[in-house]
Amino acid sequence: MQTMPQGGWVFDLKVSESVTLDPGDGRERMITLREVREPKDAVRDRIREPSVVLDIDGEEVEVKAALYNLPQSVAGMRVDCAVTRQVAEAIAIYKDLYVLSGDARIRCWPADGFLFGPKPIVYPTQQRWFASMTQLGNEKTYVDAGELVLNVPGRHVYYHYGTDIGGYDKAVPIVAAASGRVVRLGKEWAADETEDEHPRDDVVRILDDRGWRYRYSHLDMINPDLKIDDRIEAGDFIGFLGQKGSSGGWSHLHFGMKAPQPDGRLGQVNAYPFIAEAYLNENPDSLLACARPHRVAAVGETVRLDAANSFCDGGTIQRYEWTLQNGTTKVGPVVKTSYEREGMYSEMVTITDDQGRTDVDFCVVQILPDDADPARMLPSMHVTYYPTTDIRPGQHIAFKARAFIRGAFAENKAGIERWDFGDGTAAVSCSDDCFDERWHAYAKPGRYIVTIQRTAKNGVSATAQLKVIVE
Repeated sequence: MQTMPQGGWVFDLKVSESVTLDPGDGRERMITLREVREPKDAVRDRIREPSVVLDIDGEEVEVKAALYNLPQSVAGMRVDCAVTRQVAEAIAIYKDLYVLSGDARIRCWPADGFLFGPKPIVYPTQQRWFASMTQLGNEKTYVDAGELVLNVPGRHVYYHYGTDIGGYDKAVPIVAAASGRVVRLGKEWAADETEDEHPRDDVVRILDDRGWRYRYSHLDMINPDLKIDDRIEAGDFIGFLGQKGSSGGWSHLHFGMKAPQPDGRLGQVNAYPFIAEAYLNENPDSLLACARPHRVAAVGETVRLDAANSFCDGGTIQRYEWTLQNGTTKVGPVVKTSYEREGMYSEMVTITDDQGRTDVDFCVVQILPDDADPARMLPSMHVTYYPTTDIRPGQHIAFKARAFIRGAFAENKAGIERWDFGDGTAAVSCSDDCFDERWHAYAKPGRYIVTIQRTAKNGVSATAQLKVIVE
């Protein structure tokens, strides 16, 4: 029996390569990488939802890579795929972050039990799950207009690495996910830590006792009591979420994990399963809808909306119902739709579990022109709010929106954001290369869906939504 290392067993495999593993039950499995699938979209020619085909003791299964996928159960164990070759190579043009030595990185765990370790990490943002937009590993960046035709020829394609958790800058506390030693504090480094990144004031890095590194970026403020080489415990305050550094102008925490990989080099870790485990450890029995990742398509092209990555701790999901912006509803974890005009759309799924509880999430859909014609180019938008938990009737909530209409398409910069707070009240704002803030209070308990829309000068709109729960 092999002792599971922190974060599971990790293998970099080439196609047709096999490895044997006993996941803790006394029976060895043979795991073979049969195929790597890296499909590209029709409108941007970018890899979307990469996956691998594994053969585990004669049982063949497709495993999607990173994004919002949790480990799959197969052949009496759990497996996932952290990254595939073309995605790793695309970002490696800039920096070899994954140090992938095969065609795909496969991770394995026993059928039951922990994913990270006997003690899970701590959820690093002190806010509600999916309180705002997110960007996960292998996901093409999009919140700050990253999907638009703005990149110069030859620039690397930014498939996101790490975990971006959107939130309200200067307000959301960021805490240490794991205990360890402070080895980077802004532009200051520990004497024994390699200065392998650009010096910036918004970054904290923690080194744990097993050689894993935890990076917290874009912080608006770093805890002034922290010092290089200080010992910090899991859950200790690090700073406040922000939009500094290379944030792209949207407020979020970039949470990164690095660990020794199969060839011994330090490489990027797909942290999403560990983050989900952390949130459920702190919020047991949660029902959490997931309509992500975002989607891109051209006008008239079929768009697949998928909420199958929703999860119910301690129960089962019984129903999925989609409320679409075109006024229709569809039922099922996976549904299809199409769009008649360019724009950024928000499609809501409501899930219901076996206890009758419900939760909602939103899929951002960006319908893009196949060229750089400003007459058809859409704005992008980020919206957020604070606080996100323990909200009471009459309590004022801060909301923010920022539209991204820039670069070659700045001529479309016009209009205002129109807010519908979901309780019959409305407001307007006008973000102009920065966030614009509005405040609102709800008179009664309930779940409210806040809808924000911005229309550019060319008449193309961006719509975003938030879920607010008043207790």
